[in-house]
Order: sequence, then structure tokens, then C-alpha cells
Amino acid sequence: MNPQLEQALTGFLDQPDDPVEGALVAARIINAQADVEWARDELHRLAAELPGDSGAEIVAELGRRGFAGADERHFEVDNNRIDHVLRTRRGIPISLGVICIGLARRRGVPAAGVNFPRHFLVTVRGALLDPYALAPTSLDSCRTWLRENDMREDGAFDVAEPRDILQRMLNNARIAVHDRGDYARSLDISDYQLVIAPRSYALHVERADAWLGLEAPEMVASELALAIEHAPAKRIAERLRQRLARVRRLRKSVVH
Repeated sequence: MNPQLEQALTGFLDQPDDPVEGALVAARIINAQADVEWARDELHRLAAELPGDSGAEIVAELGRRGFAGADERHFEVDNNRIDHVLRTRRGIPISLGVICIGLARRRGVPAAGVNFPRHFLVTVRGALLDPYALAPTSLDSCRTWLRENDMREDGAFDVAEPRDILQRMLNNARIAVHDRGDYARSLDISDYQLVIAPRSYALHVERADAWLGLEAPEMVASELALAIEHAPAKRIAERLRQRLARVRRLRKSVVH
């Protein structure tokens, strides 16, 4: 890990109050050249120019200024950098959502993220917003979506704490680089994620997959051992033990 980035991350985790600051740490982890000072200034500029400070007014103004969903470029890693999104005016739900939260808070208006599955939402003064559509939404329409996708409501409307938002942005970025075969970069991002959630068995499983892509079975075994240590249930730990046994047999066949 980069010592300066690690210090920035731990500094944020000591006082995880502002989702924008967490998102700016994520931007630097994704790209060390991310222009975070410009992004702070741009958010302040946009907030000062807003004609109103209700949730509906904020998303409408962003739409008038050309902000929109990234559409066919949805899964690009840079869509998780709010400096990039502020420049290109194209983003994904969570990056556009952080911008909405940042604008509202800079106007002194209460705002927070909502950990809705697959599609980050925002509340501003208690009003529920879809930051990707840049439009208000409702509990009823969200509940309909959950039913249609056979998903439970439990936890779907929980507030996303700033550290949760940071971790979710890093998850998106890590998956994006992993899916294109950049396993080393995936591991680098997950190093920072483990600072946020050191006992995450899922992260160790995903790191095992990255090491497998790098053809390093000894590291796959090491990560699976840590995943077993932190597994939340016996049945999960048992499945991981079975996988670890297969990896160890693979290691022996490679050695011999």
C-alpha cells in the first residue's frame, strides 16, 4: 500500500463523517492522480450556484447542467471517482449519489445515502431520490422493484454510513479491474478494503480468486485460510475448507 494513501484512509476512518471525503479517498486509491482538491472546489462552486436546496431541486439542477447516468460505460472503473464524474458529468448511482449528498450538505441540508441493493439511493430532507435517474423516487416504487426481483426488504432502506459508501465504491472498482483480468490491481485495492473491514471473509475469498488468476496457489491457500478463520457460519467455513483442500492438492501436483 502507498503510505500516504493508507494514512489518508485511516485518517478518514478515525472521523468518518463526510461521505464526500471518503469518496475522495476512494478516488485516490483508484487513481493516485485523482484531482481531489479540484473536486472539493467544484462541489463548493456548484452548491453555491444551486437555485434551491430541496432534493428535487438538486437533482433537477444537476440534470440541467448535463449530469446523467453513464449508460453503456456504466462499469468503467473511473465512474467510482467523483473527480472524474464531476468533469465528465457521467456517473453511476453511488458516485452521482455522493455528489447529491455533498451538494445538500454544503447547503446545510441533511442528506444521506441508502444501501438499496444494486442501486444506491439518497435521501435529502427525508425525500428519497434516485441519483442515477436524477429524479425523486418513492418507497412504493422501490418495494415494487424488490418484489419483482424476488428480493427481501430487510436492510434495503438502511442508511449508508460514510465508511460503507467508501467500501462500496472500492468494491465496484475492484470488481471492474478484476473482471478485465487486472488481478494485481484488484489485490492492491483490496489491501485498502481490508483496512476498512479486516475480518471480511468475503474479501479474502475474492483475493484468493485474484491470486488464482495470477497462478499463485500458495497465496490462494493463504487467503482461503484467512477466509475460514473469519467465516460467519460453519457451513461456509466447511465449503472453504473443501476448496482449500483442493488447492493444496494442486500445489502438491505443481511441486512434483
